[in-house]
Amino acid sequence: MIALSLLLCFLSLLAVVYPLLARTQPQSPVPASATEALDELLARRESAFQALRELDFDHQVGKITDEDYAVFAAHLKRVAAEALKALDEWEAAVDRELGPTVAQEVAARRTLQGERARPCPSCGHPAAPGDRFCAACGARLPQG
Repeated sequence: MIALSLLLCFLSLLAVVYPLLARTQPQSPVPASATEALDELLARRESAFQALRELDFDHQVGKITDEDYAVFAAHLKRVAAEALKALDEWEAAVDRELGPTVAQEVAARRTLQGERARPCPSCGHPAAPGDRFCAACGARLPQG
């Protein structure tokens, strides 16, 4: 009876972990946007971490032998590392793609804000057109 329960526990764990262990995983459809790509990468990372947590718990309570734990943990750690590497690559690609655009946008806004900025009557710090109080000293700014 105990052997049967252990076998059922092992088979259920295997059913949960098997998709992560499968060597030939089907290619997921190409994401339509950067947000979808990021969501996909974050989901892969989180599922690998969750599987590792569950495997650790099962090992701690004695459902998994030390040998099986070592094999499963090594594979899940490799999957998690691949997910983290993919996230790093995605972030670097986005930085390369958007970096110059963001820098130009910031420079344009600073120039525009500098042209329309008005000095604080108390400290002289430039204030944006819609500000009611000085960001530097807190003094009330004249309206208009």
